[in-house]
Amino acid sequence: MKQISFYVNGSLQTIKDEYPLYTSLGHYIRNVLKLTGTKVYCHEGGCGCCVVHATVLDANSGEYKDFSVNSCLFPLYSCDGYRFTTVEGLGNKNSGLHPIQKRLADANGSQCGFCSPGFVMTMYSKLKNNSKPSKEEIENSLDGNICRCTGYRAILDAMKSFSHDENPIDIEDLKFLKCINKEKSDCNGCAGKNIETFHIQKDNKDWYSPLSMEEVKQILASSSRIRFMNGNTSIGVYKRQGPFDCFINLKNVSEFNQVNATEDSLTIGSNITLTRLQEIFRQASSNKNFSHLSKMADSLDQVGNVHIRNVASWAGNLAIKKEHKDFPSDVLIIFEICDAKINIFNKKNHIQLSLSEFLDSNELENNQYLIESVVFPPLGENVRINYAKVSPRSTNSHAYINFGYRFEFENADSKILKTRPVIVLNGLGENFFHATQIEQFLSGKDASRNDIFQKSVQILKEEIKSSGINEISDPLSPSADYKLNLAVSLFFKSMLEINKVSKKLKSTIDSVIDIRTVSKSEQSFQTKTNLHPITKPMAKINAYSQTSGETKFVDDMSLLSNQTYGALILSTLANAKIESIEIEKVKNFPGVIAIYLAKDIPGENNIMPKPFNTEPVFADKEVSYCGQPLGVVIAESHEIAKKVSRMVKVNYVDIKKPILTIQDAIKENSFHPKPIHDLVVGDTQSALEKSKNKISGELSIDSSQFNFYLEGVICNVEPTEDGYKIDVTSQWIDCVQRSVAMVLGIPSSTIDVQVKQIGGAFGGKTTRANIIATAAAVGAHYLRKPVKIHLDLNDCMDVIGKRPIWYVKYSVGFDDDGKLNGMDYDWYSTPGYSPNGSLAFSLYNFFDSAYNCQNYSIRQHLAKTNKAASTEVRSPDVFTCYTVTENVMQHVANYLGKDPIEVRERNFFKKGDKTACGHNLPYIEIDKIVQELKETSDYYNRKVEIEKFNKENKYKKRGISLIPMRYPLTYNLGYYNALVAIRHHDGSVSVSHGGIEMGQGIHTKVAQCIAYEFGIPIEMVSVKNTNNLVNPNVLWTGGSVTSELCCKSVIGACNILKERLEPIRQQMPAGYTWAELIEKAFSQNTDLSAMYLQRAGQFEDIMTYDVDAAACTEALIDTLTGETQILRTDILYDCGQTMNGLIDVGQAEGGFMMGLGYMMLETAIFDPETGKCVNNGTWEYKPPMAKDVPMDFRIKFVENKPNPLGVLGSKATGEPPLILSNSVLFAIRAAIEASRKEKGVDGHFKLDLPATIDKVQQACLTNVKEFSLN
Repeated sequence: MKQISFYVNGSLQTIKDEYPLYTSLGHYIRNVLKLTGTKVYCHEGGCGCCVVHATVLDANSGEYKDFSVNSCLFPLYSCDGYRFTTVEGLGNKNSGLHPIQKRLADANGSQCGFCSPGFVMTMYSKLKNNSKPSKEEIENSLDGNICRCTGYRAILDAMKSFSHDENPIDIEDLKFLKCINKEKSDCNGCAGKNIETFHIQKDNKDWYSPLSMEEVKQILASSSRIRFMNGNTSIGVYKRQGPFDCFINLKNVSEFNQVNATEDSLTIGSNITLTRLQEIFRQASSNKNFSHLSKMADSLDQVGNVHIRNVASWAGNLAIKKEHKDFPSDVLIIFEICDAKINIFNKKNHIQLSLSEFLDSNELENNQYLIESVVFPPLGENVRINYAKVSPRSTNSHAYINFGYRFEFENADSKILKTRPVIVLNGLGENFFHATQIEQFLSGKDASRNDIFQKSVQILKEEIKSSGINEISDPLSPSADYKLNLAVSLFFKSMLEINKVSKKLKSTIDSVIDIRTVSKSEQSFQTKTNLHPITKPMAKINAYSQTSGETKFVDDMSLLSNQTYGALILSTLANAKIESIEIEKVKNFPGVIAIYLAKDIPGENNIMPKPFNTEPVFADKEVSYCGQPLGVVIAESHEIAKKVSRMVKVNYVDIKKPILTIQDAIKENSFHPKPIHDLVVGDTQSALEKSKNKISGELSIDSSQFNFYLEGVICNVEPTEDGYKIDVTSQWIDCVQRSVAMVLGIPSSTIDVQVKQIGGAFGGKTTRANIIATAAAVGAHYLRKPVKIHLDLNDCMDVIGKRPIWYVKYSVGFDDDGKLNGMDYDWYSTPGYSPNGSLAFSLYNFFDSAYNCQNYSIRQHLAKTNKAASTEVRSPDVFTCYTVTENVMQHVANYLGKDPIEVRERNFFKKGDKTACGHNLPYIEIDKIVQELKETSDYYNRKVEIEKFNKENKYKKRGISLIPMRYPLTYNLGYYNALVAIRHHDGSVSVSHGGIEMGQGIHTKVAQCIAYEFGIPIEMVSVKNTNNLVNPNVLWTGGSVTSELCCKSVIGACNILKERLEPIRQQMPAGYTWAELIEKAFSQNTDLSAMYLQRAGQFEDIMTYDVDAAACTEALIDTLTGETQILRTDILYDCGQTMNGLIDVGQAEGGFMMGLGYMMLETAIFDPETGKCVNNGTWEYKPPMAKDVPMDFRIKFVENKPNPLGVLGSKATGEPPLILSNSVLFAIRAAIEASRKEKGVDGHFKLDLPATIDKVQQACLTNVKEFSLN
């Protein structure tokens, strides 16, 4: 057969050899079928925005299988016989929305909307398999989808509404779409066609889809450099595979799809996916000889995510482990403790091997052997097995350590080991698998004896130490001490599990991850019907477009006929001189159009207009960070451009070790000029000397958090007859306009920039879009063709900076009650190789938060490092300085032995006070907010319960923290304008404003204001693009107040129009309609459009108003592993008079969860030799996911407190809620303190950020020498 066929949304697709063999289904859906609702970002199967639904006929069962797949990984030529459904296939605004699309939108579960189609399709696949799932099943099914905007709560609520105990979906809504083949009642027949052997050649490479083992053998005999294909999920982890000349799709090989279960064995073919394997295990567990497999089926939930498990085979997982010794294979451990053997075809022979033999075999060459099946024997009734995994994040994460055991006892009542036990671990070195010495020691021993256990611990420690664990140099690996302690701790848990232990030790066995229950939440805010649509909680006006996939982002826009594509040539070192860049050898590569370097820039080689410091478009003499752009390749496709950009050879000289940390910079005296004067308030030195109590300390904050927007940074520059048209993912169109004009050496007026919406930003697209806008403009300038550059996740994390890291030294004086007398700081931060991303100049307005101190001395230092220029990340730098302040307050409380909230309250600002920088506080009521939150969160009673829990549980500890916040906002930064135009035909209104919609709901709030001012339905308001013709010279969208200021501009424009309409209104008869008024005004030549500009500097105080809020969080930690579960968070937030409670609550929850990631999970890691970001993808960089949300998440907006200085009484919700995530950090600290106190260690301790599981475990001072079974 020379072609394959499959269906997409009921439409037949026939493919021959038109596309490269590496083409993915996602690429085909988006670029050939133009179904752009399906998004692509990570190309790893880790973010979930590419998810589509698949249906295929199972040849063994004869039943149709429905499941979700990552289309970014699914090979196009593997699609034969499938039926796919994309988000467009479910419904749309015109024909009607699917219930999933509607409920997600109505719950405000779609903010920027980029992730929404992936969530919709994930839920669709779940309901196709089970139309009435439980809430727990629904939450579990979302383990492969990331959302940076919402904080997940609204998504979870929307999806859990389909559970069997709420409002399950009508089965009619889940029926297949009608197929275009009218002879079939549905598309099942399309998915069930007879599959044939398939072979094509493309670009001197072969693709085979054989049906039998004999066909495979024939291919093997005549081919070399082979890649076996099944799920293709390994490409998401190990991207640089190959080169290959032959691709063999094994999906349809009948022998590999067989399952054979008898009383004495269970044989499973190598094509069986992990999801199917779970089903087989659960079915087999009904046989008492295989009852252990039920638990192992649950353990497989920890492998990847649901979309990966749906297509990845168990055999592929083992093959990855064989090829990549460092791969932490869950399957390997699970199969080994089940005593499995694998059947392998090795060139000419069929052999059976144990897992150890498989790993150690030198005869099995990569991609020259085939795993055929696995055989599981029955295990006796006196056999105990279990599996444990500890990962940096609770779901969708590779393990630090995988651990498993198999113990066989003499009888049911005995703890004497009848046979040699199996104790296996991953993560302790490439060659460590069996803990052979401890296995040998325990053979025949009584596992209940504490002395035997103690000796076992010593043997295990020594065995691990001798394995080379201290020689692991991987920067992604936690410390050897942590891994050793973790391995011994997991062994300890296993020994407790098989023995009867005391109540105090019993809780040690369970993982804090596994004890998580279904999350719940509460939201409380006011709405005033007399003001509607203002204050009305409503979904975003474009929410339905987002959940149906109809919203068009920059990369979704129709391609032009002469479209070209660019990819940046990136440096591979961080600190070196450039000797030469060799482009001649690749200029003639098929599909390459041109390559441009710094010498080709027609204007100034600088992406940043004044007053910013220079950042080159392309480095030409030296490189300052790894990933710095050196040039751009323009080609006929994105794939060709990217491939060739990596082929360009750069010759370096004078290579130096990069400066990557603040300590490196201090050592090398590498600093940028001071960003601002030192802050001196009062006489700090004298205050410190006179203080009865003094402390000093330091804190490192290495949370170099990446924005992690799901839409990459994208730009298309199109030459026009009078300049250039630019579609770009930017928060600041004026900056893009100026930078492109500067680089091309032409007037700014010839540059037209427009944005409708962007898929999340969080500050990261404020200035960083200039990097690709200028590069694309250079190509467009010479070629006179449109050039599109698209940075995906890996590229974004390489090219673009992160949140700056900090190092702080402090000295503080205070009295016995904790009242602050004086505070002396040295703040060190690193904005990278350029200071452009630093907001150090603004921090004096924020750092004192809710606390009044009369004497301050602060010195700021900007370390110059070999990293990309840091970028603004939601509450940039400001967030960090709050964390520093709260650490100091905690230190004071620890020194005095007081409840930290009492010390904090002792220092609260009061009405009439002034801040350190002179900001007046006429309205502050932080004391009232904290008092109310204490009551509503039941703070003191819970503290008592926590103390009781901590006494009763040795290795599980809980902690609680209540953190206040005062966050000042300003209206005085820049210009925001709005043009409001009324259409005379029907009175409908169009508006263009100076803000950028990026998920925060700015378009909706603007529309609400217009509807309110004119007294018309909101459906009559249409929000148009932001562009620099209608919206010239506007500031960035950021700082949390853009929505308010654009609303202010819109209200100003509406007032102008109302004033014009008033004389006409006086002429109208009783009962007139709005449309009649407008038509009358038009007939009298009334100007029905108006523009209003909100100017900077219109408010007396630099900071316009404050947001007061507080959060109370309770955390549970496992002191043996460091794993953390956030049990409950209560937030009380002064939002003024919310314009839209649904949107504002969503913003607050999303901000809090982003802050949680900063506190617990997120940091960019760099290779110390090259400076490369080594965790530039979803498998190593870990933003929060749905199961990281507090199990009980409650938020309330303060009632009856409109903001007298705000727009329509409102306050911002974009950035301030991040600060409240400090409650997470200090709840974890409180739990750690309980562990330390139990060990006799009291007082303050240093906990650097992020508080990852390894830092938490080591801070608990867990000592394996104290482990005991008694």
